[in-house]
Amino acid sequence: MARPLRIEYHGAWYHFTCRGNEKNAIFKDDGDRETFLNILQESIEKYKVELHGYVLMDNHFHLILHTPLGNLNRFAQRFNTAYTGYYNRRHKRVGHLYQGRYKAVLVDKDAYLLELSRYIHLNPVRIQKVYKQRLSDRLAQLRNYRWSSNRGYGFVRYRDNFVCYSSVLGYLGGDNDDGRKRYREFVEEGLTKEIESPFKDVKGQVVLGETGFVDWVYQNVLKKNKGKLDLTEQPGSKKLIKEIHVDKIVDQICETFMVERNQLLKRRSNAQEARMVLIELCCRYLLLHKSLREIGRELGGLTVGGMSHARKRLQERLKQNDFLRSQFNRCVIALDNI
Repeated sequence: MARPLRIEYHGAWYHFTCRGNEKNAIFKDDGDRETFLNILQESIEKYKVELHGYVLMDNHFHLILHTPLGNLNRFAQRFNTAYTGYYNRRHKRVGHLYQGRYKAVLVDKDAYLLELSRYIHLNPVRIQKVYKQRLSDRLAQLRNYRWSSNRGYGFVRYRDNFVCYSSVLGYLGGDNDDGRKRYREFVEEGLTKEIESPFKDVKGQVVLGETGFVDWVYQNVLKKNKGKLDLTEQPGSKKLIKEIHVDKIVDQICETFMVERNQLLKRRSNAQEARMVLIELCCRYLLLHKSLREIGRELGGLTVGGMSHARKRLQERLKQNDFLRSQFNRCVIALDNI
């Protein structure tokens, strides 16, 4: 099985999850769940990893992890092996418990940590049998769900001593009565209005972050360790580290939008939409190989701020214009298949 790209460095934050093999349960009763949390506590203490949130569901779990020592893989190997060994012994089974290796998405803490925390804590009320219930019943389910760090965020009496609460609560006023109240309201707001999944912004299945964060990862992690990375990734991860020459991007946009090359490359081009698509796709395919400044120079001396503004305008137009969206998707499909 192809391995996903692993990005490790001191101080990295992750959304970490595993699912049961063939969608089977990984917890059969509360005894399994209690043992899972005991093994998790032992593992984070052994490897000096910080746990900032968790949710246990029947056939999968979610963790929010911070790795001051940059040792996610060592932690994961010990933790997953220990629980699988316990589960197989107790239930007299053999073989893999999880579906493939763990999935770990690198997280831009300041941009996504709070939203990520809410999203995982809402998992127990997103399952179909609960989602169709009355609001009052769903609220009760969320507030009383035992196998989650959500209650500890709202009330000190429910806290686990192995969970760190202050970082998330720091975005809502701190770990105090007011901050905890604001956090409860923030999470429960997800029951009355549609909350977008933060994972829609994941790049290449491995990085959840804004452009500046992805650029930082390139400059400070990938660029310095390119020779050490295992590049036999899954298809989504390949998109993240796959570099396509700017000429191929230009050629594809010219063909799709039927615009001349010299017009596309002009800073004040009449082909504004094609020009915005060029900026977006150059950032998408070159960002983990070049800095934003380097990309800007290749596109005629664009500033980092100018490119960011163009990308935001494109996203708004893509939501409103079906034809533009189809052209954009046609370019992406063609470039992904190079």
